[in-house]
Amino acid sequence: MKLRFLAGLLLLVASNLVFSTNSQAQEKVVLYTISEFDAQGREVPLSKPNLQVLNYLESQLNIKFDLRRVPWKRAIENALSDGGILMGMSITQERRKKFAFSEPINGNANWLVTLCNRSFKYDRIEDLQGKTIGIVSSTSVSEEFDQHANKLFQIEHDTGAGIARLKKLALRRVDGLIWYGRIGNAKDIEESINTNYEVKKHETDKPFCVLPKPVSIVTNHFAMKIDASNNQILQRISAALLKGRKEGAIATLNLPN
Repeated sequence: MKLRFLAGLLLLVASNLVFSTNSQAQEKVVLYTISEFDAQGREVPLSKPNLQVLNYLESQLNIKFDLRRVPWKRAIENALSDGGILMGMSITQERRKKFAFSEPINGNANWLVTLCNRSFKYDRIEDLQGKTIGIVSSTSVSEEFDQHANKLFQIEHDTGAGIARLKKLALRRVDGLIWYGRIGNAKDIEESINTNYEVKKHETDKPFCVLPKPVSIVTNHFAMKIDASNNQILQRISAALLKGRKEGAIATLNLPN
């Protein structure tokens, strides 16, 4: 009886030690990303591919993301202040001065959305001359676009709420919006916008048109404030992303040439 009791006690102690070791080994990582809202003002959940990436990284690196969804401008400010990680930042020369970047998470196209009855041709940046274009505050569209902003054309800073941005376009306060979406067919993006965001009092059934050529195609990354003593986590994330794509555990980028 004593031997059985002692064996049970040792097993309990051992299991507690294992649980304690696993709990202590799992690193908590603060992660900021943009908060976006649907037509009813509800926060849009993270996409399945992004959730897949986060779950894979947590399992591979034995970390736990403390996900904090805030306006993008605040996300950048917080990451610079407290050293948290940003999810979804594209690379620019200016950002490289402050941030270290991981391997790409995914790729996105920056589409131009207009009112169908006030559309215009877009083939090159000069086609935006004299226009006012709405962008989500503190986001980058491309090096070329950013360099010409408020010079060749004006920009209007928006929140991440899609319905509010489209209402601003419907009221003709801007000539067009930069819409961050998947790489693909403009007509698919157009159908999605007109189906999911209903803006009333329009004279047509399909108020919004997406121009055929995206302004830019960018890759999005995890990013951290440059700090040699703290950026090892990005190196681990990059290695895991490469491994996951090689093994087929996470989606490939499929960027156009």
